Amino acid sequence: CMGKAIPTVEGWHSQHMVFSMDFSAWNCFDVEEKAEARGELKAFLAELESMHQAKEGSYAFYDVNGYKGDLLLWILAPSLEDLAKWERKFRRLTIASVLVQTYSYTSVTEVSAYVKAKLDTPEVDAKLYPTVPKDKYICFYNMTKKREGNDNWYMLPPEERGRMMREHGITGRPYLEVLSEYTTGGVGLDDWEWGVTIFSNDDIQFKKIVYDMRFEEASARYGIFSDFYVGTLIDEACFDEVFA
Repeated sequence: CMGKAIPTVEGWHSQHMVFSMDFSAWNCFDVEEKAEARGELKAFLAELESMHQAKEGSYAFYDVNGYKGDLLLWILAPSLEDLAKWERKFRRLTIASVLVQTYSYTSVTEVSAYVKAKLDTPEVDAKLYPTVPKDKYICFYNMTKKREGNDNWYMLPPEERGRMMREHGITGRPYLEVLSEYTTGGVGLDDWEWGVTIFSNDDIQFKKIVYDMRFEEASARYGIFSDFYVGTLIDEACFDEVFA
């Protein structure tokens, strides 16, 4: 059974979008135009919040640190069509005229039988249909398993892959008290095989869990990682400052 795929279950479709803001263009807006643009954006976020409260999907909206972007919008919805609908709504906002999308990732929430032998539990449902927390900080990155020579993840027996993934899970388990982690699968949907989105009220926990995981064989030998995106929650208290 060399290379045999491990069963997964899928839930909501997922779209991560990262935008850079053209501040020169934004500064050309007068006071009234900026106020109108902020009002439109708040109304859009209120729609997302209604979806979130109805448990028909979820979302996250964060202020990104560094040069890779300024805003990260993550939307979870039942189908690709629903994601496209939300993306079109966002792109039609006035403020979208001063935003340039620098990254996107299309995927679907998933849980693998590597770690969860039973895939029909409330714990699994919470991963597939998450109520995304509004923690202060977010960390998002992609990963793919290596396929090079003797270090080809997909040529390993499933028992060997399962052993490594269970060890991987054991290392991460203590962190569940201080962070929330969601895995989405992009195989056949986007360039990277997985996306990992982590939330916490202590950003240092991102550093600690990723560093600890690097010593697990599944990551140390077979993991290939993308850029990391980190940022701070855009809530009502800081909204006007972010979009001043």
